[in-house]
Amino acid sequence: MILTSALSLAISLLQAFLLGCLLYQLFLALASLLPRRSPPLAGSPHLRFAVAIPAHNESLVLPATLARLKEQSYPSSFIDIHVVADYCTDDTAQVTSVAGAIAHERNEGPTGRKAYPLQWLVQRLLEHEPPYHAIAVFDADSLVDADFLSIVERHLRCGRQVVQGQHVIQNPHDSRVSAMAAVDMRLNNRLRNLGRSNLGFACRLMGDAMVFDTQVLRERGWPTATFNEDREFGYELLLRGVRAYYVPEALSFGQAASSWHQAEPQRLRWYRQVPAMQRRLAWPLIAASLRSRSLALLDGAIELLMPPYSLLTTLAALNLVATLVLSVWLPAGLGWLGVWGVACLLAGWTLYPVLGLVLDRAPPWAFRALLLGPAYLLWRLWIALLVRVRGDRIAWQRTQRREETNAPR
Repeated sequence: MILTSALSLAISLLQAFLLGCLLYQLFLALASLLPRRSPPLAGSPHLRFAVAIPAHNESLVLPATLARLKEQSYPSSFIDIHVVADYCTDDTAQVTSVAGAIAHERNEGPTGRKAYPLQWLVQRLLEHEPPYHAIAVFDADSLVDADFLSIVERHLRCGRQVVQGQHVIQNPHDSRVSAMAAVDMRLNNRLRNLGRSNLGFACRLMGDAMVFDTQVLRERGWPTATFNEDREFGYELLLRGVRAYYVPEALSFGQAASSWHQAEPQRLRWYRQVPAMQRRLAWPLIAASLRSRSLALLDGAIELLMPPYSLLTTLAALNLVATLVLSVWLPAGLGWLGVWGVACLLAGWTLYPVLGLVLDRAPPWAFRALLLGPAYLLWRLWIALLVRVRGDRIAWQRTQRREETNAPR
């Protein structure tokens, strides 16, 4: 009897947790429909931008990236493009110079993550004369929309110190894996970043299409503590009262891995540092939100602590199984939602991505890609398990580009 009561209580608590998480996610999804305020168009452009691109053996993709950056509608006299060729064994530096950008070769110092060359380059850019007003960070394979800097500049002139553009997957049709990655990115952009930004909360820094007022970087520098420094930097800025603004009109298109094998090292990198981030930053965010009564800080803590969608959906499925077993074992103790309520809870988590695509007015291929959802979910769980098993043995690996896969041997 005691065991049955304990099981019923555990299942009920899990149901309450899953329902709370789902309601919060639905709240953010609905918030993405709120009208957005655009910054006023005032005066002519005058902010000086430094574009920073970390590159390790990226000679095959850089020509297209740099060519697109040269097509910016923002006045070219206010833009300098800098590429740090980090421990390169190919002609990345030469390709950069030929394209009319400024090459910086780095062959000393720590290696093993993108943050090291970025920190090195950012420090150089902060010492540049005449000084830059802002530094925009892109990946080496990013194809940046021509109006990106023009759009961002208006937000910076309104006093916003950190701006996150919309990162879009450029190769969804390469494979089912890249299509699912594109759907994942769409949902993150719509349901997380846009919803939060509309509510006045901080968006997540995505690693690409990020723009920083140089004053922010002078005060903090570029972080190198973890493999997930972009996301962690966003939380640290939030604790200092600096909010990252999501600007979906500022577009940057990047590649996604086309196979499970290619995608695995990148996901392992991202997942590895989440527990450490939670231990280090969750309580400071909660404490700061209580002191200042800030919903933005509280949302930051919730976003950091909330389990990933793959785990929440799996827990909802296991919860339904446990409730069914308990209902057969003890018909009088079905839990506070009952079997149908738990089934509806699982349906809510299952249909949540569909809702996101509907709100985003996604094309038909995105809905078809969701058919791979169960396999993608299991793969994400497998990655989380590998992180637990390997721990600190996970090393940085460069993601293979599409151009390398297609290059003649």
